[in-house]
Amino acid sequence: MLITTCTNCLARFRVTPQQLNLRQGQVRCGRCGKVFSGFEALERVPDDDTGSRLLAREAAGALADLPPAAVPSEELPELEAIDAPLAPAPSRARARGAPHVEERVPDLPLAEALELGPRRQPVSRAWSFGVILMLLVLACEGAFALRAPLAQRFPELRPWLESACVEVGCNVPWPRDEQLLKLEDSDLQEIPGRPGEIALSARIHNLAAVAQEYPYLALSLTDPTGQLAARRVLRPADYLGRSTVRGEALPGGALLAIQLRLATPRIKPTGYELLLFYP
Repeated sequence: MLITTCTNCLARFRVTPQQLNLRQGQVRCGRCGKVFSGFEALERVPDDDTGSRLLAREAAGALADLPPAAVPSEELPELEAIDAPLAPAPSRARARGAPHVEERVPDLPLAEALELGPRRQPVSRAWSFGVILMLLVLACEGAFALRAPLAQRFPELRPWLESACVEVGCNVPWPRDEQLLKLEDSDLQEIPGRPGEIALSARIHNLAAVAQEYPYLALSLTDPTGQLAARRVLRPADYLGRSTVRGEALPGGALLAIQLRLATPRIKPTGYELLLFYP
């Protein structure tokens, strides 16, 4: 026969595999009402008269002195199964060496099985919508702040970013690295037959692999004594001969030739200096 012991009052009970498997080992003590796992202190005793007498002696508290029939086994408090499902514990019973009852566990209804764990309150739609909206706002703010690096790293995103900037009144700047721009073949000459005018020619080479913004040019003119006579800043519109359009830039690896005529009615320049820069 199978015997289990209450973990609270230490009362011992006869149990059957059906009782243990009914609620996966969870039972209620018939003496103190404590709910415990019948597998925890489960033991097997002989099914003959010897086992019954042993249980009777333990129930009376006189294992050595009372005769075998002093307390019949029928007087042991009867164990009853609990009325509500509790968490299963058969794996812990097997870990402690309790015998495994080779009886099929009855199938529980789906509704009863769902009661084994705590119920979770469903997430409200308003809260979910708020979280999604907040994530979208954060993503838009991040894209706005990083629009230039994003457009440079992922050129296919530039049209989308520029379209979005049109709606909010911003722009997507191109890279501006002066170290990757070079002036080549610059020259300053007087125009024959046109006193007071000079011609400036040069080539701007974009050494970068990606497009960059058109740079500004700083032209400094010196007189015969080597002193600064005049200085002028040339914008992209000045040397391109037109205003740039949205999204226009100096392509990567491009070589741009410029030709300018400048009026110098009050000075006669004999030297010059031409620099590239971004304001």
